[in-house]
Amino acid sequence: MVNKDIIIIGGGASGMMCAVKAKENNPDKSVLILEKQNKIGRKLLSTGNGRCNLTNLDADNTEHYHGSFKKNLKTMFKSCDMMNLMEQFSNLGLTVFSDNEGRYYPFSNHAGTVLDLLRYRLKELKVEIVCDCKADSIEKKEDSFIVSAGKDKYSCKKLVVSTGSPASPKLGSDKSGLSLLEKLGHKIVPLSPALCLLEVEDKAIMPSIKGVRQKGIVSLYDGDELIKTESGEIQFTDSSLSGICIFNLSSYVQELKNPIVSLNLNYDKDNYGQLLYILKLNKTRFKTREIKNFLDGFYVNKLGVALLKSAGINKLNRPVSALSKDEIDNICDTIYNWKFAVKKPADYSKAQVCSGGVFGDEINPKTMESKKVRGLYICGEAVDINGDCGGFNLNFAFTSGIIAGESV
Repeated sequence: MVNKDIIIIGGGASGMMCAVKAKENNPDKSVLILEKQNKIGRKLLSTGNGRCNLTNLDADNTEHYHGSFKKNLKTMFKSCDMMNLMEQFSNLGLTVFSDNEGRYYPFSNHAGTVLDLLRYRLKELKVEIVCDCKADSIEKKEDSFIVSAGKDKYSCKKLVVSTGSPASPKLGSDKSGLSLLEKLGHKIVPLSPALCLLEVEDKAIMPSIKGVRQKGIVSLYDGDELIKTESGEIQFTDSSLSGICIFNLSSYVQELKNPIVSLNLNYDKDNYGQLLYILKLNKTRFKTREIKNFLDGFYVNKLGVALLKSAGINKLNRPVSALSKDEIDNICDTIYNWKFAVKKPADYSKAQVCSGGVFGDEINPKTMESKKVRGLYICGEAVDINGDCGGFNLNFAFTSGIIAGESV
């Protein structure tokens, strides 16, 4: 039996930051990280496309988050807001910068810099790390916890679970930590992929526009009911819609009965009437061109052809002058409201994070301590919270780790 004061299960962003704060606040106590991978922080290296989008200027705005813990975020951010987090990065020796969207990155533009500084600090503080160590069970005995990992057993007075979620399984993620928490009596909100592409039902048109990127306004509906609207660059794959604006809508799809995405590709134009006027004008100006080139002034040709086909325009080798009034109307309607029936979100392998986790009401937002089991703390992706693209998920991971570390 290995006896420690504080044990942290999971050496990701939240677990590492928690260990740093726990040891800084309790220099005389022993702190141990148990990590099932062969090294800590592996998933951190993939964040922000390898650049590590640390946080966001708007990170304390709770509207960017989803899940049962959302209502506790204002209380949580009073304990540690974005400026507190920035101070912690500075204490690690990290220089950061923000882009035009308010997203913060390391000045090196490389996630490895963040991981290196966290590792250096853990080493300076003499935090112990055991890798290739998967927790199989947790048992509470009076005021202590017994963690079993294979043939090894570890005991502690304070236990932190920061094991993440099943998102990105190729990086070693799974739901084993949530299973342990469920056995300790916690309610687990069902998991589903989030921040992922959306596969569409009708794939006939998609292969022809694979690789196209186009700015637009994206609206998610449940049948006829508008759920949420985002704007930005839409990316088309051979079977799916992608891009940050799509990712931010993906979290809602799992709960919808009839999810439909509508694309408005008239992003830079003032209104429907203006577009209709231009289309009618172009019919006259370019009457001898073939219809397949009718939208070349707006979009790359293959996207324009896809829009024409979706508008029900046939015989694209006809001259533009042959377009009827109804056909012009249909083209305008399609540009403004290009609808795709959506399948459920992609599987976990294509998701950046998950929705679901430990039910928010069972965690104290001031300390991240379990309300069910005294001495147990839960942070990071184990909590039922997920954020929009732009640094919000890492912001929660780091922030919840800091609060848990300061509270153990």
